[in-house]
Amino acid sequence: MSKLDNEIVGKIQSYHKDFSNNEIAKELGINRKTVAKYRNIIDNTKEETAGVLSGKEEQMWLKQKIEGLSKEDKKKLELLQHYSPKDIKEMLWYIAQTNKKEIEKVIWEPWHLKFGLIADTHIWARECDLDWIKKFYEDAKNEWVEAIVHAGDLVDWCWVYKGQKFEQTEVWYEDQLNKVIKEYPNIWVPTYFIWGNHDLSYLSWMWADICRSIDLLREDLIYLGAYEAKLKLNWITIELQHWGWWTSYSQDYKLLKYLDKIKSWDEPDIYWLGHYHQAIHSLHRGIHWYMPASFLKENLLAKRFGFPNVIGGWIIDIEKTKDWKKRVVSTFIDE
Repeated sequence: MSKLDNEIVGKIQSYHKDFSNNEIAKELGINRKTVAKYRNIIDNTKEETAGVLSGKEEQMWLKQKIEGLSKEDKKKLELLQHYSPKDIKEMLWYIAQTNKKEIEKVIWEPWHLKFGLIADTHIWARECDLDWIKKFYEDAKNEWVEAIVHAGDLVDWCWVYKGQKFEQTEVWYEDQLNKVIKEYPNIWVPTYFIWGNHDLSYLSWMWADICRSIDLLREDLIYLGAYEAKLKLNWITIELQHWGWWTSYSQDYKLLKYLDKIKSWDEPDIYWLGHYHQAIHSLHRGIHWYMPASFLKENLLAKRFGFPNVIGGWIIDIEKTKDWKKRVVSTFIDE
């Protein structure tokens, strides 16, 4: 085969067998029949080389690998052998979406909380304004905040919309993870964050929950789960969500409809909705609700839909009396 053929075969090989010829052809920009042809070549090559590690050699190789595992890990390995890769992917998906943390604690002063509200930092995106993220965290530190709450899309991933893969600064998993671990600001207060649609896309393609990896490697970055979470800090309740669809003509219409459905006994003090890259604050049913801005400069998607990204974050100072009256001071910090 020519060098070009080898390149195409290499790209096709990187796709899992569950992907259809149509899906691969669409991603690579080639004909579906071409994909089918090269897939046959790959399958035939696998059959020819299947006997390279067979019989005793394969058994010895597996034995060496398994002997180094603990008894518990051996049991897990035995169980996994009964599942297909597709089943394993679905299990990862389920675990990521159902495993949520419930945070309820008093940090400093009960009934009073000063904290930062942000979302959509999109680390790895070429248009991510990392310098401004660091500036916001520095301002938050000077304001003596007790926590930062992040409503999703901490990171960017390249299969959410067409052409996005050309807007990434890091490609390999290790580089992407290191970028967050080493460069995301740390002001020695916790940053609580949830999944967004970009974080979800990462799991769909890489079979890895990048948010969980970040949580393990950075003590100050605390992952709460997928799409939504509820925090109770200093007896102030914060509900945060990250939606995945476009707003209506009136940007707050769907949001207000959602707040109307919340039971009176389950109402949060602060409701925080990520995804829309707009900066809005209002009051509805006694709930102070916010649409955070973002830290993403104008990218291909914003240009195509004429939907400009607002850059910045909020500092919220809330005090609540024991008869549930609230005093809220909201400060938006922009570029």
